[in-house]
Amino acid sequence: MKRLPLAGVAALAGLGAHAQVPVVPTAPQTLDNVVVTAIRSPQAQDQALRDVTVINRGDIEAAGSLSLAELLQRFALVEFRATGGPGQPTGLFLRGANAAQTLVLVDGLRVNSATVGTTSVENIPLDMIERIEVVKGPLSSLYGSDAMGGVIQVFTRAGGKPRFFASAGFGSDRDERASAGFGTSDADTAISFAMGGRRVDAPSATNARNFCFDPDRDPYDNAFANLQASYKLRPEEVIALTAFVTRGRTHFDGCPDNQGRIFDDRNIQTISGARLASSMFFAPWWSSRLVVGQGRDKLEIEGSFPSRFETRQDQAGWINEFGTQVGTVMAGLETVRQSITSDTVFSTTRRNTNSGFLAMNETWKGQRLEASIRRDRDEQFGDRNTGSVSYGAPWPGIAFLSFTYGRGFRAPTFFDLYAPSSEFYVANPGLRPEKSTSRELSLRSDAKSNLHWRLAGFDNRIEDLITYVFPTEMNVNRARIRGVEASVDAAWLGVRWRASLAAQRPRDEDTGKFLQGRAQRFGTFEGSYGRQEWSVAAGVTASGERFDSTDESPASRLPGYATLFARATWRIDRKWALDVTAANLLDKRYESAVGYDAPRRGVFLNLRFDTN
Repeated sequence: MKRLPLAGVAALAGLGAHAQVPVVPTAPQTLDNVVVTAIRSPQAQDQALRDVTVINRGDIEAAGSLSLAELLQRFALVEFRATGGPGQPTGLFLRGANAAQTLVLVDGLRVNSATVGTTSVENIPLDMIERIEVVKGPLSSLYGSDAMGGVIQVFTRAGGKPRFFASAGFGSDRDERASAGFGTSDADTAISFAMGGRRVDAPSATNARNFCFDPDRDPYDNAFANLQASYKLRPEEVIALTAFVTRGRTHFDGCPDNQGRIFDDRNIQTISGARLASSMFFAPWWSSRLVVGQGRDKLEIEGSFPSRFETRQDQAGWINEFGTQVGTVMAGLETVRQSITSDTVFSTTRRNTNSGFLAMNETWKGQRLEASIRRDRDEQFGDRNTGSVSYGAPWPGIAFLSFTYGRGFRAPTFFDLYAPSSEFYVANPGLRPEKSTSRELSLRSDAKSNLHWRLAGFDNRIEDLITYVFPTEMNVNRARIRGVEASVDAAWLGVRWRASLAAQRPRDEDTGKFLQGRAQRFGTFEGSYGRQEWSVAAGVTASGERFDSTDESPASRLPGYATLFARATWRIDRKWALDVTAANLLDKRYESAVGYDAPRRGVFLNLRFDTN
């Protein structure tokens, strides 16, 4: 079996997804063609059987003023529903799964709200991100609850060798951003640190279709910092510390009170996490990693109806990896202890989940097999077993063919189970977890081909959907999402062309209606050209119509849209670069949620410096 160098395997220290790659001082790392989220261990991207998209730092810098959700839409065919512009709440839809059915991790840590079940992606700034890995399809057998639709893992800024980087930019709506960071290392120690902030005087998040419409502006500001450090105790052991925090303050339009007055309310949301990991090598064929960490989500609402919610998730894991002649076997134990505090009284505020899993990854004669099984024991809803298997083989002279089958689940949230009762809502502690069965068949080009393409068909069935039936939540619905995704990346006439398209049918099986907020077709097309110190790019992102309701109400219909984007970069010298980016170039007016305007035309100028 081909063994990874110490630097590569030690980087596996993490919990849950904890495939975050921390800085390890023994050797510089090149991660452009390596992914770690799909099987929770490093593998070449062209060897992955799952549908994996990697968004690197270069892609992020080229995005300009986009949000994280818009970046994922452009590069990874991820849909989203946003209630306005910068800093406004945003949910991600991965292959038709809703926001709570897709697991979002930051440096391997869960930082979602346990009350509503989603992660505040609108408060994760792009300046804090080094790279993103998006893995589509059910991954509950590796990650547990919430990974029915897939996993999106964000890796914060890091550097494996001495460097200093900084950037400053200004754009439309007085959008001001600045960030800086450094990395340093010696024979045994490596440290990297980054920090930054943003302030933007955004237009009103709502429009006249919204009952709470107020034409005033809704400014947003954010500040973040992240730290990564590692130390080699001895040749066979490395310890690593990762910590991050991001805090956003968002103004929004509060609804009228009894006297018809509308207040300018504000959300203050803080996402943070810290993790300590130890990676050990007991033998050339046996590596082990032990990790403890905590992720937090804190929301404070100021204004007409002030409130506070905080989620704390204590996480720990012990994972062992054993090498064989043809692949690896992985065995892990994990625990997640969730607790919430709030000025709203919940009947239960703590929940523990203990898990164990086994996974194998084998390769022989060009064929690959990946399989995993997992058992999660939650003190509220009991035991849940999940599993998945992927098989891939070359189709000589044509492509590489792979098939995946998996089962997943999502646990109900604290709000579903324990929220205080009112005349409009009664919690249901008897809810069962949602469960899914998924199949995927894919073809992709040979890794050595100049024309890179991928075609994937998927069929996802979800049962026991948690649905509001007055006055409570119940497991009453079923959903089926069938579709095809295609992507191509090629060079022609000196231009790099990249295109992707998704066609899907996301339906409620019981009503026959389309799932809320999902389009049947969406995609992106881009061309880029570079010569010496200059590079330019332009393209279009488009989405078909959809309904922002569960019953296809005509009032909730959202028309399809297409937006143009463009970028120009001047490489001043090896260290300095100047970017000009434009989003929604033709100033298209559209909505991804009824009553909330999407960002209009935005132009952003950014100056970058990097000694790397």
